[in-house]
Parts: sequence; structure tokens; C-alpha cells
Amino acid sequence: MKNSQIAQSRYDNLSLWLLIYASSYAFFHIMPAFLNFEIKNRLMIADVFDILTPFVMVFLIYKIYRIQLMEARGNSNSTVKSIAVIILILGAITFVEGHGMHLSANAIARHLTPTKDSPLYALDYFFDEILGHILWDGGIILLSVGLLVIAFNSNEDKASNPKLLLTIFASLFYGFTYFVNGVEGQTVVFTFPLAIVIPLVILWLGHRKRIQLLKNPVLSFYFFAYILALSLFIFWGIWHKGFPQFSELGWV
Repeated sequence: MKNSQIAQSRYDNLSLWLLIYASSYAFFHIMPAFLNFEIKNRLMIADVFDILTPFVMVFLIYKIYRIQLMEARGNSNSTVKSIAVIILILGAITFVEGHGMHLSANAIARHLTPTKDSPLYALDYFFDEILGHILWDGGIILLSVGLLVIAFNSNEDKASNPKLLLTIFASLFYGFTYFVNGVEGQTVVFTFPLAIVIPLVILWLGHRKRIQLLKNPVLSFYFFAYILALSLFIFWGIWHKGFPQFSELGWV
């Protein structure tokens, strides 16, 4: 098989893995809200289900990273690759810590509902709804930055005509879930601005490095995903004249 065909095959696989990653991101972050059925002592099916989230997400990020690494191997800029790895590791740690913090504090909060004015509830709320979500969503953003750094360091010109429709379809899952997490997790203060900054940086660096955006699955995936999230943030903010949580509106 020719080198160009091998590169094309890897890029097709990358588009597929991006779809698996994005759909898993949506599934594991939205589905638990609809699984609030008690098992025992206010332990919900959603809690047990949500334990799987970091295992699945970190594995998929690693898989995408490995595919990217094969494509970037011919690039001699090892410093950039090292920076990307550091960002990915930091993102994974932040994501896992935020997820675990939120999951446990959220479960404990069910037993503290009658005492909302107590210092104990206030502390639990801080770890559940504030710090937990900041780390959780911050980790996802760091993971995207790490993958983008590698994408800008890849030899994308070896591949052509990747499965663009598959990549765009994957971006819909990611963009929608990113928006949902930002609103419900009360992290709009940084998720909204970054939905503006990241696509602009992708366009700027893509132009500077003369990279064809639509030829690179990771770049096109995150570009369309964050553009969708940005559009939803704007729509939601105008509609409600602010960013109320879905739970505040009684939607979940």
C-alpha cells in the first residue's frame, strides 16, 4: 500500500474515532440526567453509570492521540509534541478530578437537601457545582487544546479528502454537549469566551501554517464543534436574557 493510501486510511479512522469520542462525550454527560432512579440510600443508577465516564473518555482521547502521533511522526518539532503531551496529561488529570469531585459531592448533596443553609451544605455545593464543574469542563478544554497542538504539528498534506461529513457529524455531538455542560454546570463565564477564541485561533494558525482546515479531521472537528457551541450560547443568552440552567427551567 502506498504511503498516501496509508495516511488516508489513518485519517479515515481518525474521523471515525472522533465520532466515537464525541458521541461518548454526549452520551456519558447527558444520559445520567435521565437515570435518576434510586438503588439504595439515595444512590442512583446515574451514579453507577457515571463511574464509567472517565475510563471511556480518557481511553478515547488516548486512541485519538496515538493516531495523530503516527501522522506527526515525520515532523521534527519534538518540543511541540512534548508540550501537547503535557497539556493532554494535565487535561486528563483535571477532567478526572473534576468529574470525581462532582459525582461524589452531588450524591452526598441528596442527603443535605433539608439543610441548605448549613456550612456543610455550602461546602458540598462548592465542590459539586463550582469547583467540580470548573475542573471538569476545564479538563475537556485542555484535552481539545492538546489534540489541536498535535494537529497543527502533523503532516496533513499527505492525506486528502477525509470523511468530512463524518467529522462534521461528530462535531455536532461535541458542540451541543459542550454548550449543555457550560449552561448546566454554570461555567459559561469561560466556556462561552473560549468558544469564540478557539475557532479564531484555529483559523489564524491554519492560515499562518498554510494548513487546509477541511483536510485535517481534528482541526475541522473542533472548529465546527466550537462554532456550534458558540451559536447555541448566543441563542440561549438572547432567548433567556441570560444563561439559566436547564434544571432551573424544569427541563431536567
